[in-house]
Amino acid sequence: MSDIKQNKPIRVLQVLHVLNRGGAEAMVMNLYRHIDRSRVQFDFLVHSQERGLFEEEIGAMGGRIFRVRAFKGYNLLPYYQECLQFFKSHPEIKVVHGHLGSSAAFYLHAAKKCGIFTIAHSHSAGSIRNFYDLSYKFFSFPTRWVAQQLFGCSTEAGIERYGAKAVRSSKYHNFNNAVDTELFRFNEDNRALLRSELNIPENTLLIGTVGRVTQPKNPLRIYSIFKEIITHNTNAVCIWVGTGEMEDQIKDLISKDGVGDRIIMTGVRSDIPAVMSALDCMIFPSLWEGLPVSVIESQMANLPCVLSTNISRETEVSNLLSWHNLSEADSIWANDAIRLAQDYKDKRNNYNFSPEDSGYDIKVTADNLMRFYEKHA
Repeated sequence: MSDIKQNKPIRVLQVLHVLNRGGAEAMVMNLYRHIDRSRVQFDFLVHSQERGLFEEEIGAMGGRIFRVRAFKGYNLLPYYQECLQFFKSHPEIKVVHGHLGSSAAFYLHAAKKCGIFTIAHSHSAGSIRNFYDLSYKFFSFPTRWVAQQLFGCSTEAGIERYGAKAVRSSKYHNFNNAVDTELFRFNEDNRALLRSELNIPENTLLIGTVGRVTQPKNPLRIYSIFKEIITHNTNAVCIWVGTGEMEDQIKDLISKDGVGDRIIMTGVRSDIPAVMSALDCMIFPSLWEGLPVSVIESQMANLPCVLSTNISRETEVSNLLSWHNLSEADSIWANDAIRLAQDYKDKRNNYNFSPEDSGYDIKVTADNLMRFYEKHA
């Protein structure tokens, strides 16, 4: 008798590094909040002892959190054995949805060996730039053959992870990083509350970025553009929402340059919809991306965004995006961000497109994903 006939939800294991707000984590949590948990229930396998931002919410929704050792390459055999033992001990898990790429070939192989349906999900279109990237490519390469289903947040992310041949095959599918379109609609009350918290007057231009302070997001370039913005416009303040391994480096620069009152690092926040309403423009000069959820969210909030041409054009679901090459001067980026912030400041209630028809509506995506899990469980 199937799980559905027994009226038990299908247990789907989401595999991630840590349960803080990142692109993949935010997408999974958006889906989790909108699935019918009487039909499908998420559990989580994380590779860190750190207690993540989402863990309390996951527990409240009935999800379980399991932990395994972090994959380091040199510990491949004990890592694989730990994953294999885990899946043998949890026969109730019917689907494994892997968002962590570096070790996906190994934990998905262990899951498949235990009769579990396996999905690999690519969230990045990064290229080889250092030894870490090279080792990532080496260890993740077999994933294209191990996983029974391949997802990518964009065509570029799929090709980068699995190769063009795999992306052309029937086992690959682009999976949009869906968001709650209603939640992210521009809200004047949320705007006023967050600006009040940060002591930013309504007549001040607030320009920001939302994402991890990590190499792919190009933090040093973000900082240099922020400095140009506050130099060009004395009525502008910049905020940086997120955390990451380069955070201390950026904080040192802010302190050294004495601009802590004009460039504010907020750390991780759980009220991203309010952040999107409070901002007047967002910048995203990424070196590489899969398909950044924050840029989709910004468009749902009718928030203009200045972003790098290195980001997939599949991100564009409105006329709110302004594209720039990273070779262009900081002043060009800064001036465009200021222009867009001023142009749209009084137009935020006037939507330029229908979010529900953008292909990124969480309700539609969650329902489709539940059907997919039920088909393959």
